[in-house]
Amino acid sequence: MAEKVLVTNGHYEVDPERMQDYVKQQEMNEAERERIIKCRLMYLDWMHDHFTHKIMPPPSEE
Repeated sequence: MAEKVLVTNGHYEVDPERMQDYVKQQEMNEAERERIIKCRLMYLDWMHDHFTHKIMPPPSEE
């Protein structure tokens, strides 16, 4: 596992102190984090359902 990675309630999170060097983070409560995770999972489910019936052809040999 990479250095300074935290596991909170089964979710991976970069240590906020390390992220301050790159991006100014906002404080979020646990309910907001759970909402974001839920929305991401809903989007992935939609993408899988939307594209599951399409098959990509193999690349043509050149």
